[in-house]
Amino acid sequence: MIWTVILTAVVFMTLSVEHLAPEWIFYAVCIALLYMLIYIFARQFHSKIKAPQWGLIIATACVVPQMVVHPLIQALMTDEEYTGGQVMGISFMVCSATVLLILVISSLIFKKKRPKMRKKIVAGNWKMNTLPAEGVELAKNVAADRASVCECVNFIVCPPFTHLSQVVETLKGTDIKVGAQNCAAEAKGAYTGEVAASMIAALGCEYVILGHSERRQYYGETSQTLNKKMEQAYANNLVPIYCVGENLEEREAGNHFAVCKAQIEEVVFNLTEEQFRKLVIAYEPVWAIGTGKTATADQAQEIHAYIREVLRSKFGAAAEECPILYGGSCKPSNAAEIFAKADVDGGLIGGAALKAEDFLGIGKGF
Repeated sequence: MIWTVILTAVVFMTLSVEHLAPEWIFYAVCIALLYMLIYIFARQFHSKIKAPQWGLIIATACVVPQMVVHPLIQALMTDEEYTGGQVMGISFMVCSATVLLILVISSLIFKKKRPKMRKKIVAGNWKMNTLPAEGVELAKNVAADRASVCECVNFIVCPPFTHLSQVVETLKGTDIKVGAQNCAAEAKGAYTGEVAASMIAALGCEYVILGHSERRQYYGETSQTLNKKMEQAYANNLVPIYCVGENLEEREAGNHFAVCKAQIEEVVFNLTEEQFRKLVIAYEPVWAIGTGKTATADQAQEIHAYIREVLRSKFGAAAEECPILYGGSCKPSNAAEIFAKADVDGGLIGGAALKAEDFLGIGKGF
């Protein structure tokens, strides 16, 4: 907005220096304020247009009418009728009409190009918590008060394998989806203790979390393994929630961008565009989970915007439709601030997902 003020001020100083008077200053201030409001509104149509660009559009819309209106009025009005205030008043209307016309035309153009609104998602990762009866009760409590949260929010719960089927059954008839916390890299066979993606899908699950930091850290999951798991997920119509993120050492060394980029390029870049359009990304600041440290909303936005830029380099406009969830210490008290950021589309919730009130409270952050 400061660009709008500066450019408008320069325009009027240039055009009205010979007739500087209180009435000119008043009109200049009015137009500057009007253009700032138009800029705020216009930015809603296309986030890629930056403030300096809108400033130039607005300044041009001011200069051109002024250059046309001044000579025209001077030609039509007699000396007795001509006053700087009258010229400025007419110029004000012409400039405003011009800018509004530009706004309407651009909105019609950009409306066609804008991607679909990204899903708002709050996913609960229960991890290795709750016994079957406890999980069913938790699911019931979430469903019971689901109506207190906007229908625009998509809720997903990811219980342990032991009670996936019971939770799916409990949530039938609701819009709350169920996902698994992991799946095997193989379709079937002699893999003791593993659970195939086909088995998960057969239970009625629609999502699966892949690449979680705890799987990478404790079970040595690599990009090679995750590529195979992604293949299995898609083969069984499961939507992957693919996790990326850096640990404390990587964050303090300033390598967080490089780490996230590598985790995306090594796995997500192997997807087809059709597969990518079904993907959900979750950014986990591993250094802010259970360490007492907290990532700010600005830090979340910074890395989410970077992740989207990396995705855009491969998938183009489709990247604008990919939901990117925040997975670091999100709770009802900070959800609204975090979710207000342009590239944060929800959260992958850990501890707070184990209490229905807190889980739903995070959803209310939208």
